[in-house]
Amino acid sequence: MKIAILGAGAWGTALATLLAHNGHDILLWAYESEVADDINNAHGNKRYLPGIKLDDNIRATDTISQAICDAQWVFEAIPVKFLRKTLEQTIHCFSKDQVWVIASKGIEQDTLMLPSDIIDDVFGYQPKKAVIAGPSFAYDLARKDITGVAVAATDCTIADQLQEVMANLYFRPYVNLDMIGVQLAAALKNVITLGVGMLDGAGFADNAKAFLFTRGLHEMAQLGIAIGAQQETFYGLAGVGDLALTAMGKKSRNLEVGKRLGMGQSLDAILQQTGYIPEGINTVQSLHELGKQKLVPMPVCQGVYQVVFGGVLLHDMLADLMKVTFENKRCCS
Repeated sequence: MKIAILGAGAWGTALATLLAHNGHDILLWAYESEVADDINNAHGNKRYLPGIKLDDNIRATDTISQAICDAQWVFEAIPVKFLRKTLEQTIHCFSKDQVWVIASKGIEQDTLMLPSDIIDDVFGYQPKKAVIAGPSFAYDLARKDITGVAVAATDCTIADQLQEVMANLYFRPYVNLDMIGVQLAAALKNVITLGVGMLDGAGFADNAKAFLFTRGLHEMAQLGIAIGAQQETFYGLAGVGDLALTAMGKKSRNLEVGKRLGMGQSLDAILQQTGYIPEGINTVQSLHELGKQKLVPMPVCQGVYQVVFGGVLLHDMLADLMKVTFENKRCCS
């Protein structure tokens, strides 16, 4: 099977290793020509996934039309901030017979659209689609560590087919039809992780981090229900599973940035020192507007936003959070 992957970052490259291991021919689109050259000539991606030897079935190109032409499946692993612009480059060369698999995690700032909505909006119709999300660091997947994720699709046939394409002895996709919930959970867990990281960086103990983690998970589910997602999605791999990994895993960029914010560093300083700003920073801005639009109380997520962009002190945010939680949970008031 010919599979195209748009995005040769760590996650896109890790997906390529999985699919190549399963015997598929992979053409990986890289925005940077030097990344494509590295993959083709050295069978590696030292910029985004160093130390991983790539399968011979993986080829790369910096020409997006070449990547998706005649591909039966198109996996996109593009940061949501750049997803629309990337998709617009494919309008003249995609096929309505293709299945698009969403691996992006976030909410578009200007439109508040999820990745599946962006795809529909750009193409002007609803292509066959699926989404994958769950507790899965790219490097661990590329090393063939045991991994389980959620797979949701527009119908059961596509979901079952995708499960067959991806499943093997170290990778297990669990199927459902809640595309909204899986995408929303994948985006929101990064915001909660920023908050957990801020507490860690500021020296708060595990009790406080567990409190923020749990209340944040509740907010994820409440917003999901308001948008039309299924509550149980947020208590499975795409929700609590991915949140647990991101908020506690040693390879979490969102956690690392949260820690640096908690230690008092500015976003500009973090970008200069690390070379990246994770998806959670973009998502917290979108989430700030989405929560207000849907009239869903989200004191944890709104508090994270106020600390990052509103100049509010972390201690003041926590004081407000404790007050809100107390007032909203009086059973005899």
